[in-house]
Amino acid sequence: MTMASDTAKAENEVSKNYAFFKKMQPEWEAEHRTEYALLHHQKLIAFFESENDAIHTGVRDYGWGDFSVQPVADQHIDLGYQSNVLF
Repeated sequence: MTMASDTAKAENEVSKNYAFFKKMQPEWEAEHRTEYALLHHQKLIAFFESENDAIHTGVRDYGWGDFSVQPVADQHIDLGYQSNVLF
């Protein structure tokens, strides 16, 4: 396999996993809002408390590019009062 075909394969895996994730996200948010979902071939493998743990498991079990990790809930980062200031 060439690097281009590996990249295309990884992009395809991530794209399919993301479509599956978006379909399941509302169901998962109630109990796993602060966690990360490890996805492989459009299946939920497990939820993790940290993104790093999910990535480590994905690489160990599936190799680079053959899995994806998504935060279950959109992460809002509050930067304090200055984040609302317009210049």
